[in-house]
Amino acid sequence: MPNYGDVSYWEERYKNDEYSTFDWLENYSTLKEIISNLNISKETGKILNLGCGNSEFPENMYDDGYHNIKNIDISHNVINLMIPRNKDRPEMTYEVMDVRDLKYESNSFDLAIDKSTIDALLCGDNAFINVAKMIKEVQRVLKVGGYYMIISYGAPDYRVCHLKRKFEKFKIEILKIEKDFVEEEGYDKHHYIYLCQKLEGADEVSQKFFDQTIKELIEQQKIEEEEEDQDDDENESKDGKNAKNENENVNTNSKSNSGLLNKNEKICKQDNLGTGIKTEFNKIDKKENLLNGENKIISDFM
Repeated sequence: MPNYGDVSYWEERYKNDEYSTFDWLENYSTLKEIISNLNISKETGKILNLGCGNSEFPENMYDDGYHNIKNIDISHNVINLMIPRNKDRPEMTYEVMDVRDLKYESNSFDLAIDKSTIDALLCGDNAFINVAKMIKEVQRVLKVGGYYMIISYGAPDYRVCHLKRKFEKFKIEILKIEKDFVEEEGYDKHHYIYLCQKLEGADEVSQKFFDQTIKELIEQQKIEEEEEDQDDDENESKDGKNAKNENENVNTNSKSNSGLLNKNEKICKQDNLGTGIKTEFNKIDKKENLLNGENKIISDFM
């Protein structure tokens, strides 16, 4: 299983990917109506695309009239590919940047788009900590009233916790889009759209509580790692009675770990440990209009 939170994975992925494009989860045609309803001005709205990759999404958005788009990605290779590809879209920029350390002024963007970047971070090392750092930065660069729009395979039970930390102050609306197909029985049939509107006082609570939150997440991670190490030690102590039993135990443990991975792929319950990513990360060819007015608000968190 690739480490989607590791920059080396993305550099290798885009190393020889000059002529291909890929849109994670959804494309612009399926999200156009949702973005339009946010009332972001096409003429003056400033848009930040987090983890742009080689997606056609910002190109389609630009061609629809949203010209002030800044695309960032941690991969030098993909940025070097996308700059010449979009030479005829002069107002749209591409830049190498870490989503955890944005080089933009505070309160400067109307919309920040995250097409499964949060999912990728949750499948890497120090997942919860890195996601907190990203969201802190996104909240900082958004204007009050601006939107952080997340497109994710993760259901609310496994994503809202990252959006309701002490240092964050969002009004959150959650919508869902039905997928064209589900690869395996038991997998979620939807992608989820999290519309997080920055509220007054967000910068103040971030300054007050962010460091405390990171400290708590580090402590939580240490506890989980210690519990994992203890489980590993207990499993090892049961092995080795003799060569035959040892081999049998190795096979059993291998099957057990595989089962855990499959469970995490289906429900993302352990995504803080970076143990899996859903298999709908294969390319999905969407219909021209998937929405048809069928999106429903699941929850409106305050």
